[in-house]
Amino acid sequence: MSYLKYVKNIGLILVILGHYYFCSYVLSEVHDMKNYEPSVNVTIQNEDKSNKESKAKQTESLNTKSLKTNSLKVSDDEKLGAIEIPKINLRRYLYKIDAYQNNVDKNIEVLKSSDMPNISGGNLILAGHNGNTSAGHFKNLHKLVLGDEVIINYNNQNYNYEISKIYDVLKTGSVAIKRDKSKNTITLITCLGSDRQLVVIGYLK
Repeated sequence: MSYLKYVKNIGLILVILGHYYFCSYVLSEVHDMKNYEPSVNVTIQNEDKSNKESKAKQTESLNTKSLKTNSLKVSDDEKLGAIEIPKINLRRYLYKIDAYQNNVDKNIEVLKSSDMPNISGGNLILAGHNGNTSAGHFKNLHKLVLGDEVIINYNNQNYNYEISKIYDVLKTGSVAIKRDKSKNTITLITCLGSDRQLVVIGYLK
């Protein structure tokens, strides 16, 4: 009887420990999501060497390939377009800046200072959550490497960007976007751990 009691006690302890670690994991994911602030200040640093010094101090306040088969069709009034990143099997709708669905806790958020892909020298800035939650659309963003592609569908036209820069910064409430302002750019931002943010820069082909 004492042996059975010992086995039962060990089993109970294992169950309690398992429950504790599961709850800790869930609370950690929720904590990361709550600490992610998409509306941060962004410094746009020009990498065009001809006028790098004069434009590096400018700031902005944050806010020919077709899509693959079974491509997303954008028709609803609130929908702005769609994003596809083949490397990480990501395909999501994007919503207009003032749309209810354009919220990082629901979707990939188009930040307010974004330019649309058809604007010469513009920068489309997208923010998304990391982590294994229903809103963690950028959870695999860290797997991208230079040369990978990001496809944006906007106004029924596809814009193909090539990843040209990947870096991370401390999570301080501001993000420096280092890019060549003469090129049409896409910027993807997400959390990287609890104290850093990942920035992925792509230029239109």
